Parts: sequence; C-alpha cells; structure tokens
Amino acid sequence: MMIDDIRVIIAKGPFSAEDAQYYIERIKSKTKFTLKKVTFTRTDTYLDIRYAFADIPFERIRRIPLADLPERRAVNN
Repeated sequence: MMIDDIRVIIAKGPFSAEDAQYYIERIKSKTKFTLKKVTFTRTDTYLDIRYAFADIPFERIRRIPLADLPERRAVNN
C-alpha cells in the first residue's frame, strides 16, 4: 500500500493503515530525509519498524515493545 507517496509493507501481524500513518508521521517529524519505504512486522510482544530513505542508502530498524517486560538482572535477584 502507499501512504503519502511512501511504500508501506505490513509483513506480519495485525496492523491497520491508521497505525501505519501514525508511525510514519512520527518518523517524518524526527528526520529531515525523505522516506521511501516502511516495513512493519508485529509479534505478540514487539513491533519492528524498518524504514529506508530516498536520499541515502541506509535502512533504519526500530523495535518497540508492546507489553511491559519484567526487569532482568544478572545479579541481586
């Protein structure tokens, strides 16, 4: 699908066009580069967002936790 001339791919999981629009607007507000492609992959605990820019050959990956995870400590449990 295309949103604001950006190719949007929903690779896995339930994800709506409104959700995609929200994250695209967040990405656009944080960068000065032109977005070319965004891929969303949703699991039970994470949302992975991969996006590429038109001006530079670089792909950014973000992982957003969807649920609060318990704190894991190596010592002092």
